Amino acid sequence: MEYPALLSLNQKKTKPLFFKSFLLTLLWLSVSWHMLQPAAQAGEGVVPRLLLSGSDAAEADKEANKEPEPPRISSVFGTQNLKVYKLPFEDSYPSGPFERLDKHLFLFISKCGDVYFVRQNETLELVKPGKQLAKFIPGGDTSADESSSKQLVYCKELSGVKDSLLIGKTLYVAYTAWDEVTNGVRLAVSEFAVDVENSEVSFDREIYISRPAIKEPILGHQVGGKLALGENERTLYLSIGDFSKPDRVQDKTTSLGKVMRIDLQRLNAEVHATGFRSPSGGLFYDKESNELWLTDHGPRGGDEINLIKRGKNYGWPVVSYGTIYERDGMSGYYGNKFNSHEGHEKPLMTFVPSIGIGPLAKYPPTGRNDFWDNDLFVAGMGNTTLYRVRREGTTLVYAEPVLSDYRIRAIQIDANGTFYLKTDHNQLLISEQE
Repeated sequence: MEYPALLSLNQKKTKPLFFKSFLLTLLWLSVSWHMLQPAAQAGEGVVPRLLLSGSDAAEADKEANKEPEPPRISSVFGTQNLKVYKLPFEDSYPSGPFERLDKHLFLFISKCGDVYFVRQNETLELVKPGKQLAKFIPGGDTSADESSSKQLVYCKELSGVKDSLLIGKTLYVAYTAWDEVTNGVRLAVSEFAVDVENSEVSFDREIYISRPAIKEPILGHQVGGKLALGENERTLYLSIGDFSKPDRVQDKTTSLGKVMRIDLQRLNAEVHATGFRSPSGGLFYDKESNELWLTDHGPRGGDEINLIKRGKNYGWPVVSYGTIYERDGMSGYYGNKFNSHEGHEKPLMTFVPSIGIGPLAKYPPTGRNDFWDNDLFVAGMGNTTLYRVRREGTTLVYAEPVLSDYRIRAIQIDANGTFYLKTDHNQLLISEQE
């Protein structure tokens, strides 16, 4: 039993000790908190180096200085590492196409028609400065020259070069052109000769031009302009969008919203299929199966992968699996057939919501990955995702996301299964062979 006097004395001694301990605890917590702040800002799970010692600190330094993992095409059924190359020139959105001239030499065409020959070493290097796509025309009455150079590409807003196709030493380019007679915009395809030795491209002839000329403002929306070599070297396929004039697509007196089949010898063009909105992503002819594949940007939802059949109507703007943007107004689009393809050729795959569907290419049988053989690789430009689309004959089974964070404008896959992916951010991604 404690006496009252002693109890009072012990209480007097305990209070200062208690408050002193309490203040020390607060001080320690404050110091610890400030030490943890840089780690919290850097990312979860990071431990301040001051709290580590010995081998733990060395391991933390090693982890902090480690090179980031390279991007890779990563599927449940296989992967390929990618190397990212910065293009040695600047291109504008939406960026232009590219061609492979040999294993390490490329030809790039910018949105506005500048041609660049680029060699791949440790980096991508310009062979010579870019030069615009142009042709010579007779000098005018006030010209001091007998001939003058005329730029071919009408480049404004989203207008410009839409695609290219290299066949041997002949280059075909699809681009928007200004018609001075009617003061409107058309989609044109011209043929150029490629001189690899001197790194030059020269105009040969114009082989196709769309109709009618569309008055501004069109902003370059929904032009189409994708090219594919068909069943032989004299057959060229061209996709044409609706130029934001959907009411003209089903009109047989226009080339809007149609896929054209062009005879390169006779320069004869015919409508192969109709009913498309904005086939600006990809067009691919599979020679093994004699099938023509096309991606089409739907309206609000309804991006499509289509197997194109001669003489068929794919429905735009009468039907769509999407719905309209508010900017389009009602205007009788789709009739009463929202979210339907009734009475028209149906797409083999539809993406809802839209992925901003882009280019597509087939993975060839290489012996390297049997799981991917004959599957399609399709870019979602809007959601910056590359998909592997499982293909069984003419059935598309599923879409597997295999690469993220790249807005891919053009895809090529060579016979060895090497991927070449050009982005809208001045990059070329090349897969590394094992």
